Amino acid sequence: MTRRGLLSLAFGPVSYEVDTIDSPRQMTANFLRIARPASQSDRTVLILPVTANISGQWGDGFYEAIRLNWLERYNVTIAAPSFSQLPWYADHPTHPKVAQESYLLRDILPRLRGQILLLGFSKSGNGALTLLLRNPGKFAAAAAWDAPFLLDAPGKYGSGEIYGTPENFAGYHIPTLLEKHRDRPMKIAISGFGAFQQDIAGAHEKMLALGIKHEYSNSLKLAHHWASGWMDPAMATLDRMTR
Repeated sequence: MTRRGLLSLAFGPVSYEVDTIDSPRQMTANFLRIARPASQSDRTVLILPVTANISGQWGDGFYEAIRLNWLERYNVTIAAPSFSQLPWYADHPTHPKVAQESYLLRDILPRLRGQILLLGFSKSGNGALTLLLRNPGKFAAAAAWDAPFLLDAPGKYGSGEIYGTPENFAGYHIPTLLEKHRDRPMKIAISGFGAFQQDIAGAHEKMLALGIKHEYSNSLKLAHHWASGWMDPAMATLDRMTR
């Protein structure tokens, strides 16, 4: 089922679609919001949420991207899914209804068009990198801000309920994934910081040591929030990398 929403902004009203997603890979029904530019676009920015459902605890990345007028400025489609549980973008090893990566790949991606550009921060910044690294050819680029890239075990920040076991987490461990895919061409941008400066710097040093080309900025300290000012520079980098 598709409904329509409307945002009234300073530069005018913006309409968007809201698709209801009933997936066997999630505990409850979810939503996919999509806003399309006036001209045909071959790129979709997939805004990866940091909370379950549609919550304003850390702001709303979908709303912020529309408020920043990316539809016209970059001629991109903007999409944002929701999740039933705290999103770490992983599949639980034993609970089929906690299959977040599979849900995104099998239920969300088929509804999107063109190159898919991943954008996230905090746990969804981790998600942007793990999705890009684990799924060759599915995503054109990933930009992540202020994320715990060096997380070395499940448990912190609500991750234990999603990863389930250390053995399952090992398949999503970012330093290991970088080593595994070091020879694959990738478009990665990492920046920050708010809460995870050492993780951003550590991931940068790891990629340098492995010879992985990437965009890096660790000089901008901002609040750990969608609307703190980091999204526009991240989008500018994604735009440059994928034109």
